[in-house]
Amino acid sequence: MISADGAEALWTFSQAFTSSFQASCSELATRLKVADAGSVHSIAGEIQALNKRLTEATGRLPSYDQRQNELQLKALEKSLEELRSSTTGKTKFAFKRKVKISPSASAGTATPPAPVNAPAIPTSTISSTSRTISDHSNCYLSRSCLSGPSSSTEVSIIRISSSILNLLTTTNGLTLSANTVSLSALHIRDIQNSILILGTVDGSIMLHNLTNCVVVARCHQFRMHNSTAVDAYLDITSNPIIESCDQVRFGIYPSELKVQSFHYFIYLNANDFSHIRATPSPNWRVLEEDELVHDWPLSETNYAVQLKRALPRPKI
Repeated sequence: MISADGAEALWTFSQAFTSSFQASCSELATRLKVADAGSVHSIAGEIQALNKRLTEATGRLPSYDQRQNELQLKALEKSLEELRSSTTGKTKFAFKRKVKISPSASAGTATPPAPVNAPAIPTSTISSTSRTISDHSNCYLSRSCLSGPSSSTEVSIIRISSSILNLLTTTNGLTLSANTVSLSALHIRDIQNSILILGTVDGSIMLHNLTNCVVVARCHQFRMHNSTAVDAYLDITSNPIIESCDQVRFGIYPSELKVQSFHYFIYLNANDFSHIRATPSPNWRVLEEDELVHDWPLSETNYAVQLKRALPRPKI
């Protein structure tokens, strides 16, 4: 019989797992809408990784959640096959699943079996306008790179190294003001030795493959995968989630970067999907007072010095 503590741990795991899994599905669904032939292989690998995660979680999820996650995964696989067909004209690889055919369906061939309708993948954070900031090194990037007519946008930040990205709106590099463009979601990947001052994000932030970075954000959901030595300063309404990460440190959103109308939420705990145990995770901790950054780089002046000073420096 499962103890009360064990039951609570299973419930906590299932809630965190399903939330993270569905967010990953939503992110992949968004990328599939704009993907080309060159993206097929990488997306297929990520779908297979999701499949593995779901398989490993079997037995620790309620049957309803298990079924919903399976249906979302099936919807992604279908979208991937449609992408393959549209870009190559033929399918080189297919996800194979056994389909049970009812006796009534086998009685005749004129009427095909009714399709199983997978639940719609949430699109509340998916904007009709998306932008990409990519391939920058040794530079200072400001919010001007997002200038445009859209009032709401989803942004992908990819392959940034030894740089500072400041998406806060500033006046003369000193006075912070409210954002003129609403960020609906951020997808961040392959960042090294950089500071990301992201400001307010209306939805979620998904991060992959960060090394020796500082992230500052106010958001509803924060999920980070395969990252090392990351300091995250957050104002967040839910527990941040990490997986396959180490040397992660969390702090509260800096008062030096606050803007009018901020209402601070302090995270209760970080969920580490690589450490589903009763003992504390060795992969993250809270920043100590003497480790906090207070001198934030809000202009290009001397940014390289401030960058070097603020980075967490991973342990070898």
